[in-house]
Amino acid sequence: MNRLFIRESQGRLTSEVGNPIDKVNIAVTGLGQNVGTTFVASSLAFYFAEKGNNLTFTQCLTPSRSNGLLYDAVAMDQRFHSRTFVDFYDLIKDGKPIKDKKNIESGINWRLPTPWDCEKKLDLDQEQKSRLIQGARSQICVYDFEVEEDWDKFLLDMDVILVVVDPLPSKLIRHSGRFKQLKQMELAGAKVKWLVNRVNAGINRRQVSGYLKSNDLILIEEFPIEAVYADEFFCRFHWQNHEIRCKLMDIFTKVSHEMDVL
Repeated sequence: MNRLFIRESQGRLTSEVGNPIDKVNIAVTGLGQNVGTTFVASSLAFYFAEKGNNLTFTQCLTPSRSNGLLYDAVAMDQRFHSRTFVDFYDLIKDGKPIKDKKNIESGINWRLPTPWDCEKKLDLDQEQKSRLIQGARSQICVYDFEVEEDWDKFLLDMDVILVVVDPLPSKLIRHSGRFKQLKQMELAGAKVKWLVNRVNAGINRRQVSGYLKSNDLILIEEFPIEAVYADEFFCRFHWQNHEIRCKLMDIFTKVSHEMDVL
């Protein structure tokens, strides 16, 4: 597909706080599939990077079952056309070192599965998944977790777990078992925040709050579908869409304050 990538000026990254942050691991996972987890995780990474934090973004998924990649959505092949994009999944499968390997773009180190990983079905076993996660080295490490039992085993290793929820009743009902599992983690002491995505005027917020057993939900309004499509056609991260960025800024500021670890 012949999309044209034009690099936008990023400006200088600045920090609102002078004190350095110790390493913080943030997991972003979904209550189910296709709820906007990658949208939230990648945008959150940009939010913290713009505060001057050293940041690594890791996408944790199973290539053989993937039906869409962030790598493709933001045209990483064009962004790295004159540079080598480090394929962490391939290196780990081959047992090669990944220390100090980086894919810096827009001030963030992107550790993403590639289309070639999907073609070759480079699924990581549990030990290899552990290498991928433990290999992230930054002040803030954001992990975009696929909804899968083997990946869920790493959630309790995180400092914060952000659960992205689509409030459509049929989706909530369909994933009631996963909700119970994540709620048990929260009740056991894990720091879990619930982000309700795609909020619109048709949603009964009281019912959603009651189902999730929380009065402290973070709501993300539904963005126009044409804006989401336009971002991909222009090879943009959603955060680079001015309208989306402005609306997410206040939301993520609230998220960062409620995390306590930042």
